[in-house]
Amino acid sequence: MIAQSSLGYINKIFANVMEVKGAELDALLHDLRAAGVIIPSGEGRSKGALSIACSEMAKMQGGKLILDRSDIGFPGRSLREAAEVLRRRYGYVTLLIVSGSGRSMMPLLDAQSLASYLAEHDEAKRYFMIDAITSDPESPIAKLASGYGNVLTLKGREVGDEPIEPSQFRSVGILEDVFTLGSSLLLQGVARALHEGAPSQRALEYVEKLGSEIVRTLEEAVRSEFFSQVLYKAEQRHVVFLGGLGSAQEVARMTAIRIGHVKRAVGDYVFVAGETSTPPPRVGDLLLVISRSGETEVVSSWCENFKQLGGYVAALVGRKESTIGSLADTAFEIPETAEPGAPSDFYLKAAFVLSPLPIYLVERMEQRGLRLPEYIIRWHHSVTA
Repeated sequence: MIAQSSLGYINKIFANVMEVKGAELDALLHDLRAAGVIIPSGEGRSKGALSIACSEMAKMQGGKLILDRSDIGFPGRSLREAAEVLRRRYGYVTLLIVSGSGRSMMPLLDAQSLASYLAEHDEAKRYFMIDAITSDPESPIAKLASGYGNVLTLKGREVGDEPIEPSQFRSVGILEDVFTLGSSLLLQGVARALHEGAPSQRALEYVEKLGSEIVRTLEEAVRSEFFSQVLYKAEQRHVVFLGGLGSAQEVARMTAIRIGHVKRAVGDYVFVAGETSTPPPRVGDLLLVISRSGETEVVSSWCENFKQLGGYVAALVGRKESTIGSLADTAFEIPETAEPGAPSDFYLKAAFVLSPLPIYLVERMEQRGLRLPEYIIRWHHSVTA
């Protein structure tokens, strides 16, 4: 039994993952286990959730080979062009798609590209699978996956057409929070089952255990000085920077997207540290970094430089007494609980811990007389995503 969070949307995430059909999870696990290479495909926060899970699948003992379409070594401009090379090099190929709507542009183009190749090369069908995790089993991506692989249906937020008000965000989340974090949690369980060579039921057992740990960590975080200080700085007219390397950078991007929807709606800016066109910080700006070890040299140098320029540094780390934890003005610790060689749970927990920030930020703004109902955030999301 997963512990209950004070945030309703978190509880809904756990409930949705535990309601996944066993046969669909079996099929997904079978394809990932058989794959010589996994090609992840997604957009926005879904791509971040998928990248974090795939990174853990690659790093664990006996890990899977992951090849992203944006990698320099990808053998073609499209999956259709690369298909024959992929089959010769790796044998069995799984295109793994995460898309709540089942209509995301890049994943749909990837699925269509591979499907067009398979439609013309019938003998190649046994070497390729298109597997999709989506909330809509009738969507275009789901239909392609059902024809050339498998579809796993994972519920997202279920609301009507009525406008979502800030007072409802704690219960339902903002935009795709429920699906995005749910897919990340589910894939963490899948990575664990792959690591252990266990059946799909083990994935759900691990999700249940991990869910209780996430609730404890999240409830501690939202009551912490770290959370309070980050909110205080974020609600002011300062620029917010988020940063990390590897999977930590994916968590930073996922968080930046959601905080950015709120900050940019009022004329402020959010950046991911180290990416192109990132401006220099000003006095009072906020840098929020994520580091499991707390010793990542590039990230620690960001912290030092940021403080020298008068900025404020907050850190989410695996060890508070680390270099980065010590450099930060405020830090919160998420201890690593996975054993060596197993998929790390730090990055998943970090994504959950940071997910309420935009919700609390909207509430703070409303207390000061500025209401940001979701239709405003959704409009801004539609023109900047």
